[in-house]
This record gives sequence, structure tokens and C-alpha cells, in this order.
Amino acid sequence: MAAGVGIAVLSGHGGAATPGGAPSKAAARAIAYARQQLGKPYLWGGTGPGAFDCSGLVMEAYAHAGVGIARTSQAQWVTERHVSSPEPGDLVFYPGADGTWTAPGHVALVVGHGQMIEAYATGYPVRQVPIRAGMSGYSQPWGGVR
Repeated sequence: MAAGVGIAVLSGHGGAATPGGAPSKAAARAIAYARQQLGKPYLWGGTGPGAFDCSGLVMEAYAHAGVGIARTSQAQWVTERHVSSPEPGDLVFYPGADGTWTAPGHVALVVGHGQMIEAYATGYPVRQVPIRAGMSGYSQPWGGVR
């Protein structure tokens, strides 16, 4: 356990990483839940189980991992710990069509290898895509919960 804490401190994630850079159990569960939602439709205000919006998807993914987070991307951005580089399980935020740099309107779940899972917009099912440039930043909703 001490080795995992040491790695986490060096990575700037304060307890988040485990040896070898693997996500915590909570992050791994959130990612697994999000992967199960791939292909489901986007629905503004949707929190599942049949359809999701961006913040509803990440909120439900973490709820299934036993971690409660805020409902909207703006509230998630304000309440979660910001980190400088993404790790699997972190959230990535974008200004989006209805947000700003400081109150992002879009959020997605980092799954590793430069990829994220998002509920993007009407007409786009929940999907896994490369992390795009132009993000507001990253946050860590799981805060080292194992």
C-alpha cells in the first residue's frame, strides 16, 4: 500500500494511482459501467438507464462505483479536485455549446490510452473517442477511494 501512495503523490493524484498506474477500484468500476452504456442514445437531462447526457453518464458511472458526484458538468467542475494530467477514471471537461472555460458545458470519462467515453449530443450515441484538444481541464471525482 505504501508503494501505491508514493506513486500517487509523484503522479500528482494524491492517492489515486495504484502500483503500475492502474486506476483505483472505484475508477475501474466507473469505467466498466460507462463501457456498458456504449451505444445508448443521448438525451439532454438523461441519467439512464436507457439514455444519458454527458454529466448524467459520469454521475451514474461513479454512483455505481459507490462515489457520489454532482449532477451537472458545471457543478462537477466546481466541486471536484482538479488535476494536471489525465489518469483512467478522471473527468475531462470542455466549454461545450452551453458552457464556458470556467463553467464547462461538457464532461467525459477518461478511460486511458488517450481515450474517453462521452454522451456527446443528440444524434450521437454514448461513444468511446480520443480525448480532444480544447479542454478546460481534468478533475478526479474518486479522490483516492479504493
